[in-house]
Amino acid sequence: MQLSMTRPVPRPNAGIIDDIEREDNRKGYEPDDLTAFHQLVRHLVIDGDRRAANSSRKARRTLADMTLVGQRR
Repeated sequence: MQLSMTRPVPRPNAGIIDDIEREDNRKGYEPDDLTAFHQLVRHLVIDGDRRAANSSRKARRTLADMTLVGQRR
């Protein structure tokens, strides 16, 4: 078998997998992804509250509280 170097190499085309991924990305988060995200956020809030309580402080809950970082009330 002899290979010819005169043929152009075909350009890769987006396949069915790319189409499926694009459609899936347009749908947004799936419930499983969102559930895992909410569990992570809940864990971080609980951990932050625990750390604040251990240091005799209160966790900042509002934007106004957060902008007071480094300022005394």
